[in-house]
Amino acid sequence: MNARGIKGLMGGVLVLAPLLCATALSASQAPAPAPEEQLDEILVEGEKPVRDADKITEWLTRLVGQFVVEGSVDLHGKGAGEPLDVQGRSTCVGFFPTKSVQCELRLRWPEVKGPQGEALPGGVSHLDPAIMLFGYEPRRIGIRHMLVGDDGIAEDALGYLISGNTVVSRNKCVNVPGQCERVVRIRADPDLKVVEMRIDWEVDGLKAVSYRFEMHRTQVPK
Repeated sequence: MNARGIKGLMGGVLVLAPLLCATALSASQAPAPAPEEQLDEILVEGEKPVRDADKITEWLTRLVGQFVVEGSVDLHGKGAGEPLDVQGRSTCVGFFPTKSVQCELRLRWPEVKGPQGEALPGGVSHLDPAIMLFGYEPRRIGIRHMLVGDDGIAEDALGYLISGNTVVSRNKCVNVPGQCERVVRIRADPDLKVVEMRIDWEVDGLKAVSYRFEMHRTQVPK
């Protein structure tokens, strides 16, 4: 992406941050999920979500800092036999009067195409740069997050804190044909050393793309 494109994406954060807050506010004014919907969320991971707002806010503080990032992208046999190596960096800033965090991502991996030269989901990085926003959602007692890549596509989901260290969300994929589900797991332990992010796409019941990012903190916020 050229300098103009990067500037446009970063400037878009000024629009997206209020959008995320507005989305959370709208959700907070909507009716609470039915008990069976809450139960479904619990059964999906086998553990009950944390319902303590202070603990959820404390988890958000664990995301703040500067990181070097390594990991992999697995296309599950499409275009590449082995997972693609990921390298990059990230900077996350907290805005705790509003219980929110903004992360800038610069993640790269080798480009891979299909046998006829066609584009493959995950075959090229759209996270160089990208923005990820997190915000506390009071009505559902969860964390709403939004990832916006350099292709301008925004993926929004509502996650729940499980076991005090991991946020899990499930939502439909954006701009992916077929029945596609996107599962995000983000683990941030209280030792503040590493943030682990896993994103899995399942299309028609089969895994299509798996992203694994390990964010190693290089600077702890003061």
